[in-house]
Amino acid sequence: MKVVAVPAAVRRGAVRVGFAAVPLLTLGLLCNVPSFVLALRRRTRADWWAFAGFSVVLVAWLTDLALTPDDTHGLLFASDLLLILLSMVGAPLHAWTMWPRLAAGRR
Repeated sequence: MKVVAVPAAVRRGAVRVGFAAVPLLTLGLLCNVPSFVLALRRRTRADWWAFAGFSVVLVAWLTDLALTPDDTHGLLFASDLLLILLSMVGAPLHAWTMWPRLAAGRR
C-alpha cells in the first residue's frame, strides 16, 4: 500500500471547511467553538471579543429557546430568527473569513 502525501494547501482547505461547518452541522449549538479555537491560536484581543460575542449569542439563543412559547409572532419571532441566523450563518462566516490562509509565497 502506497501512502501519498496530501499537499499543505489541500489540508488547510479541508480544515478551514471543517471549521466553518461545525456551527452548521450542530444547528448553531457550537457556534462559539471556531472563534474559541481561533482566539487560542492567534491570541489577539479581537478574536477573544469575537468568542465572547458568539458566546453571548449562544446563551441568548438558549435562554430565548427556553422561555419562548412554541408559536411566536412579531417581535419574538424576529428575535428568534436573528439569534438563529447569527449562530448558524454568522459563526461559519466568521470562521471561514478569519481562518489563517497559506501565504502566497509559502507552499
